[in-house]
Amino acid sequence: MTASDTRSPRSRAQLVEALQALLGSTDPGDISISSLCAEAGVSRPTFYQYFATLDEVAVAGIERRFAELRSGLPTDLCGPDAARELLTRFLTELDGERPAWRRTIGSSSGMMGSRDAVESWFSDRLADKVPDADPVVLRYAAAGFLGAVRAWLRQDPGPDRPTPEELATTLGGISERLLSPGSPAS
Repeated sequence: MTASDTRSPRSRAQLVEALQALLGSTDPGDISISSLCAEAGVSRPTFYQYFATLDEVAVAGIERRFAELRSGLPTDLCGPDAARELLTRFLTELDGERPAWRRTIGSSSGMMGSRDAVESWFSDRLADKVPDADPVVLRYAAAGFLGAVRAWLRQDPGPDRPTPEELATTLGGISERLLSPGSPAS
C-alpha cells in the first residue's frame, strides 16, 4: 500500500468525523465546505475527491454508523430480537447525541439526504424482515418511523418522553401490525 492509499480512507473518514463534530454545535446551514475542510484538516480538492455535497458527507457518516451498530450485535441474536436490539442501539445513540442528530434528521432545513438515508436504512431493515411486502408500504412505514423519531428528538427529556427501549418496542409493534400478512396495508 502506498502513502496515498492510506491517506485516501483517512481523508474521507476525517471529513465524516469533522462534520459530526461541527453538527454538535453548528446549524447545518452555517456549515460550508470550506469550514468542514478546515475542521478536517484537508483541502477542498480532497473534499471533492470523495463528495459532491455536505449532505453526502452526512449520509456517509450515517451509513458508517449503521454498519458499526449492526456489527456490534451479538452473533447469536437473530429475528425480532436482533431488529429490536439494533433499533434500540440506534435510538440510544440518537438520544446520546441529540444536538447533532436534531441538526441533521430532526432539522426542518437542510440535510434532506441524511433523513433520506435513515428512511432508506429502516425501509431496508423492514424489507429484510418482510421480503414479500409491497415496497410502497415499506417506504410508508419507514417514513412514519422517521417522523416518530424526529418528534422524539424534539421532545424535551422528562417523564412523558419514552426511553430508547420503549420507543423501539412501540415502533417495532407498529411495524409488525402494518406489515403483517392480511393487514389492510399489505
